[in-house]
Amino acid sequence: MEPTVVKGFNVAFSRGKCLINPSNVTVEAYKPGGFEKGVIETLALSFPPSKATYFRDWNAVTIKAFNRLIGVYGSGKITFCASSSEEIERILDYVKGLIETASSDILDKGAPRIEEVESWSKLTPLDLYRYLPKTNCGECGESTCMALAAKVLSGERSLKDCKPLSKPENRSILEEFRRKLGDRTLKALGWK
Repeated sequence: MEPTVVKGFNVAFSRGKCLINPSNVTVEAYKPGGFEKGVIETLALSFPPSKATYFRDWNAVTIKAFNRLIGVYGSGKITFCASSSEEIERILDYVKGLIETASSDILDKGAPRIEEVESWSKLTPLDLYRYLPKTNCGECGESTCMALAAKVLSGERSLKDCKPLSKPENRSILEEFRRKLGDRTLKALGWK
């Protein structure tokens, strides 16, 4: 297939590289000039750890969305598999929106530190549990705080589902979490 321009990206297509569905096309989209410094790290911090994987050596992040993996590289390359031109446009619109949001976030807060991104990617349910009230009250709909922590990190639940965390007596827990992992992490986990 011939390279073309879609949604502002130079796009090339190939067949036979998609492992899950070989009839899909592999899409390689390029943004001339690449993405601004810090976009990849900001994208990595925009999702729960199970929904995005950061690769420091490649300056890339793989995002799980639309039942597929979408690779985004600092060089401006975006890769994914798709079955139709509508799907390609929808995914490129989605990624373009993510990149615009990340760029805006960088303007507001600056680029995240690499260490912040790497500690975020290693966050475990036990780590998150340490920053929950540990009441096992069930107000969130889960039987234990540990169960909620696991679901928050998988992207199934949101940190704001923990009602006791909003109470004044638990403000110090939240502030400790913010000090250790930052506002971006709280936001990615669904805190207000």
